Amino acid sequence: MSIFDTLEKRHHVRKYKPIPVPDKLIKELLYKAWKISPSKNNFMPYTVNVLGPNKQEEKNIIWDKVMNNHIFYDELGLKKDTKNNPKMKVDYKFKVNPNYFHVRHNSHLLVIAQRVCDEPNEFYKRMVEKEGHYCEQCEIDEVIPTAESTSFEVGLFASALTALCIEQGIDISYCACFPKNEQRWQDTPYVWYDTKNKMAKVHSLMSIGYGDYYRYEHMKKHRVDDQDIKPEMDKIIKWI
Repeated sequence: MSIFDTLEKRHHVRKYKPIPVPDKLIKELLYKAWKISPSKNNFMPYTVNVLGPNKQEEKNIIWDKVMNNHIFYDELGLKKDTKNNPKMKVDYKFKVNPNYFHVRHNSHLLVIAQRVCDEPNEFYKRMVEKEGHYCEQCEIDEVIPTAESTSFEVGLFASALTALCIEQGIDISYCACFPKNEQRWQDTPYVWYDTKNKMAKVHSLMSIGYGDYYRYEHMKKHRVDDQDIKPEMDKIIKWI
């Protein structure tokens, strides 16, 4: 099967089966994703924090953050008055988005966050000493300036892991709806890049498991699957 055919099988999960993926298999897939993911200067300035089947309390904490972030943007949207976001004249009542359920109920949840690297490898140590190379990934005050490139690297890792999971018949879903403020993660010490000030820069949430019900099935059931589509390719891919 080609990589195209493999990745085309991925669908967003609304509900996972209550069957855990064996930790041994998850470890193997994470190893392979780590092995094939490229990284600038081989630093890999992020941590992939794994919350397994026995970490429901920790998953609940992440779920609460996702819900609070959802409420924040709903309330922000109510105040907007632009062409694409006209000010809504509705009686607001928060409704949980079922597309977020995968964050709370899954086999494994990955919380990918930025880290300050311990030290360069031997090659870049020599580059620092002999060539004046600057390893910004090792500096705590460079976390935010380098977050953009780190996020790109996280995407490469996520893509690799996605293909590896699908090859094994395992589903994987993503979530970017979480607090971006570094101080909103003080109750999750495993993601801190700054332990003194309890600060974290989280890049992505990814859930893993065996899918039971998918978003596309819901869209098809309500006959709106032909409405929620990507922009045309020529809007995205530009030949200059």
